[in-house]
Parts: sequence; C-alpha cells; structure tokens
Amino acid sequence: MPSMSKRAIKPEDVYLLKQAGDVQVSPDGKRVAYTVSWSDKESDQGRMSVYVAPLKGGGAAQRFTQGKHDHSPRWSPDGRYLAFVSSRDEKNQIYLLPLEGGEPRQLTKTKFGAGQPVWSPDGKRIAYVARVGNYKEPKERKNAERAAPRLIRDLRYRLDGIGYFDDRRHHIFTVDVETGKERQITDGDWYDQQPAWSPDGRFIAFVSDRERDRFQRLWRTDLWVVRSTGGRARRLTRGRGAAYNPQFSPDGRSIAFVGHEHGEAGGAKNTHMLVLPVSGSRAPQSVSAPLDRSVIGGILVGAQTFSWSRDGRSLLFLAGDRGAQALYRAGAANGSVSKLIGGDRQIDSFALTPNGKGVVFSAAWTSEPPEVYSATLRGGRARNLSHANDELREGRDIAPVRRVTHKGPDGLKIESFVVYPPNYRRGRRYPLALQIHGGPHGVHPTGFQLTYQALASAGYVVLLPNPRGSTSYGEEFSQACVGDWGGKDFQDLMTGVDAMIRRRVADPNRLYVGGYSYGGFMTSWTVGQTDRFRAALIGAPVADHVSMFGTTDIPHFAVYEHEGSPFDNEKALRDRSPVTYLPNVKTPVLLVHWEGDLRCPIGQSEQIFQGLKMLGKKVEFVRYPGGSHGVRTPAQSVDEIQRRLDWYNRHAPRKAAVRSNGKGPLARAKAAVTSRNGARAAAKARVRAQGGNGRRTAATPTRRPGVAARR
Repeated sequence: MPSMSKRAIKPEDVYLLKQAGDVQVSPDGKRVAYTVSWSDKESDQGRMSVYVAPLKGGGAAQRFTQGKHDHSPRWSPDGRYLAFVSSRDEKNQIYLLPLEGGEPRQLTKTKFGAGQPVWSPDGKRIAYVARVGNYKEPKERKNAERAAPRLIRDLRYRLDGIGYFDDRRHHIFTVDVETGKERQITDGDWYDQQPAWSPDGRFIAFVSDRERDRFQRLWRTDLWVVRSTGGRARRLTRGRGAAYNPQFSPDGRSIAFVGHEHGEAGGAKNTHMLVLPVSGSRAPQSVSAPLDRSVIGGILVGAQTFSWSRDGRSLLFLAGDRGAQALYRAGAANGSVSKLIGGDRQIDSFALTPNGKGVVFSAAWTSEPPEVYSATLRGGRARNLSHANDELREGRDIAPVRRVTHKGPDGLKIESFVVYPPNYRRGRRYPLALQIHGGPHGVHPTGFQLTYQALASAGYVVLLPNPRGSTSYGEEFSQACVGDWGGKDFQDLMTGVDAMIRRRVADPNRLYVGGYSYGGFMTSWTVGQTDRFRAALIGAPVADHVSMFGTTDIPHFAVYEHEGSPFDNEKALRDRSPVTYLPNVKTPVLLVHWEGDLRCPIGQSEQIFQGLKMLGKKVEFVRYPGGSHGVRTPAQSVDEIQRRLDWYNRHAPRKAAVRSNGKGPLARAKAAVTSRNGARAAAKARVRAQGGNGRRTAATPTRRPGVAARR
C-alpha cells in the first residue's frame, strides 16, 4: 500500500531525479569522487557537478565543483588534486582543484576544447583529447561564409547527437601540470581518442580508425600505441572490428580493452573483454567468451567499466545479464569467469579500492534511482554513499517491478519486467501499457525511467518485455531478430500481452502500446497488424526501410539488420515496413519526434502521419524543435511523458469492462458475450477463449519474404 505521506510520481518529477555516476576512488582509499547530473527547470538545461564523499563514513557527500557542467573527475596519483572537465569558459577545458578546496586552476587552453583527461603515473602530466584543424566558429564567419555550400564526399559525414563533421580531427595531447605547456602527441587525417598511460609513463595507448575507408563507415577502431613524447604510432589489432578504452596491465606487458572482431555486426553480437600483448605477438584473446554476454564499455562510455586486478592476474568488468548489469571477474590467463556483484541492479561504472578488496560502483534499477555504493568483493550488503535521490525516495511512491516469463510462439523463453502501480491489488485487472525498447539490440530495463514510473503511478501496469533480439540473454538470442524485424520478435510481444491477460493482471479491453526508435518501428508495425490496442504512442520510428536506408546516419547498420539493401531486395523491405500496412490501422496514433534526429530522421514520422491522415485515420503529430535521437531538453521530457499519459487516458473505455466471476477462459468469454450483446462480440469472445486477443491480427511471416532464413 502507498504511504500516506508520499504522493504519486508525476512527469514534473524529472526535475527531482538525479543521476550519479563515473565513480573514482582516491589513491589513499578514503574518498570517492563522482558526478551528479540533474535537470534545471529555470534554464531548461542539464546540469552536472563533481561530488566527493567519504568512503568509510564520517560525513555526508559534498558538492566539490560549482560550474554548470563539470564532469570526468580524475584523482592525481598523490591524491592532492582532482582534475575535471568544465565548460565554464564556453569550451570544455581541463581544470585542477586541490582537495582542500579553493578556486580551480584552468590547465588547458585548447582552441576547440579538451576532454578525456588521464594522469601520468608520476603525476607530472595529463594526457587528453582535443580537436585540431582549420575551422571558424559560426559567429566568426562572414555572411557569404555562412551561406557557403557543404561539399560531401564521404558516407560518414554526420552523426546523430554531433551533427555534421568538419575538417577538425581529434588527437592526443599532453599538458605539463606545473607549467601548463601543451604538446600534441598524434596527428593525421583521422580521429585518435581514449588515451591510456603505460605504468612507466613511456607510452600511451589509444584507439583510432586509420584504414583507407575510415570515412565510409562508423564505429570501427583499432588499438594503437605511441611514445608519450610523440612519434610514429604502432597498431596492435587487426582491423576487424572495434576497440574501446584500453588499459595497460600493472606490469605493462599487456593491454586490455573492450571490443570485438565482428565487423559491421557489432550491435548484434557480443562485445568482449579482450587482452593482447603490447608486443603484438599474438591476436586479441577474449577472457569473457565463456560468459556469452556482452561486456559493457563502448566508444561513448567515459566512465570506468573494467579494471585489472591489483596483481594483474585477472580482469574485473561489467556485463549485461538478463536485463541487469553485474560485476564479473575473469582470469587473464585461464579465462575462468565468476560473478562478483549481481542482483537486480544495473551497475554502470565502478572503481576498485587501493587494497583490491573493495569496490565502489554506481547503479540504478527500474524501482531504484541512481546512487553510488560501496561493497566488498566478497559480497554482502552495499552501502549508499551518495544519497543523491533521498528526496525522491522519501517523498514519492516508487512503483515496484517484478520479473515474469512466458513462452514465445516457438516455445522460446521470453522474459519481461512488470512495473505495478504502487497500490496494486492482486486479482484486479488493470490497464496495460506495453512499452517496447529500442535497438533492436537494447534491453529493458535501462535504469530508473520516469516514464514508466509515471504510467504506473497513473494506474497502469507497465509491461517491459525483452523479445528475441534483446541483449544480455546471449549472442544467439540477440541475433535472432536479424532479418526478421516484425516477425517472431513481434509475436514475442503479443504472447507476452496474452500472458498478462491469462494471469488476470491486464484488462484485455484496456491495452495500450508505445515505443521509441526500434520500439517506434515495432509500435508502428503492431498497429498495422492488430487493433487490440486502444491507443499507441510512436516515438522516432523506422517507418519505411527503403527511405530509412537512404536517410539515416548509420546505413551500414540497416544493411546488416535486414540482410541486404534496397538494391538487393526492395520488395522484402517493403513487406516489413510499417507504412505498407497503414490502411489496416484502426488504433489512434500519437507520433512524437525531434526535428534534429539524424538516426531516425523525422521524415519517418512524416510518412506515417501523412499516410494515416490521407486515409482518414485518427492521428496526431508532436514535433519537438532541436534535439537529436537521444537528446532533448528537460521541459520536452516532461511534456512527452505527460502527452503519453493524456493520450492513453483520452482513449480509455467509457465504462469499465465487466469482470467475470468464472474461473476459466470460457466463463470469461460468456461474460463478455453477455455484456456486449451481439454476434460480433460473441465471435471475439470465442477467439479469446481459445487464447487469442479477441481482435483482428494480421498473419505475420516468420521470416522476411524473399530472404533465406539465417539458420
């Protein structure tokens, strides 16, 4: 039962939620630095600061920096300073702040900003990444320069969340901490990032794509090493996939990194914890392969997601497992893998204590807001160090979440997470909100989501399924939707809804659906295949695979996922495009899309909106200015959550469905016939009695027409 002193979560609680992460333990093991980010209502912008908390109690966490956007805290080897990145001077620069406090000292003065700071082992230098090249800021350009055309020669010329690339390139620099003298270590017509020092300070490892076709593809990198004073870099990997976030072993003989050798199939197959000798005498070896789970730590991850043990004999890393993210240990030589810290939580960064016996980590869950915790590697209860979301937990009724399973159409076990209203009563049927994750190689849950909590607080049971194609269930499961979008993955979702109805949790007359990105594709596909849902919210969808191929910033991804391009089999792509089935749609549709989206361009929503409108269907379209596929302002987030609630509520039935006192599906079917009093209702009830959904469902092929099955 909900507490009388707490209120339900509402969309505006976006401003109350804080995100804690990027944990860093001080060299003496007494303190932990981390970041806290939140949404500022007045400026309608995100804010971020560095906090410091005692590791073993004795005081509360304290805000350490006062800028509007301070991040990437990194301890000096002697523990006297914290280096961090701040945009207080318009561009991101690296600053130093003594542990005892005072005014931060700006260390870098790069023209286009600096980031990814890493201290040298002796504490005399910091390696970082900065952009170089001939470039004028828009405000520095003359009118003719602003109106000049952009000449495009490469397939890789833009990226969602970044925009259009220019002539600047990322390279590795070092700065002398005492004098502030900066030195460029790498150069060339490529992007060098994610530096890591060797233990003796003589070398820096980094990642880069220096292949001839580097500007015709994305997310392909190799591991390189260069002298810390500069010079010719040496490649260590084989150009077959991706390498991220290198770390030298304590003895300096090996380098560990997160990566794969899957080529363009990186999203569908497992990412591994890889190790290779600095000499390059052998190929990378996976120490995580026996786990059959994808290791966390891609190119966009700045926080630490893996670490060598203090003796260098093993590696600790994060990996997804059945929706959670846990901490594992693998032997560097024998590949034995064991779970150290698991449970229903998603750990997104961690740091070992200096003695190697403890760990500090940041984690969240669907029913638990993000915090920083400490624990021993032997297990036991984790202790909250940050308390960033105490106000949210103490003042709001947070809806509980439970795991459930059902069988897909072919008997495959499918797992879902169900968020129940805070005042949920067993045996009572509730409106069900099916929410479909993105990807398709994504997963539920993804931390603490206000959207799902707000839906549950409004009285909805929220179903978060992980159909085939989802990550953290093994590589075969993740690949199972490749070439079959809208096939068995769709059936997994519908059988999940059926299971909630059979369990007398969901009211079959009050079903709602929504999703974003691939979830937007699947929601669009769903309303073209069945009219069982009363309302749908479609966010940033893939509507037409043919036009998506020609307009997205990641065309190689589309080719891999559909096992070919429109030039190979346009009919097959049309057959699996939601726009093909718009004439079938009877469900009221609300479209939401950000105009700055380059991943799933807004034209995908425009095709659905104009098609449904021309067909006389019920549809509304919300276009948010700016943003990208994953970025929006706090006010836009609040607005989107509220619109979802309003859209579902607006299409609720006028009268509550009649609840049968019978015990079986036939008794429920007879009750439905009586209440609806008609031949059509009787037919629907008979279908429901046989395990169906009672509404029209189009036949769906088990694989894409015209394309051979993968297995």
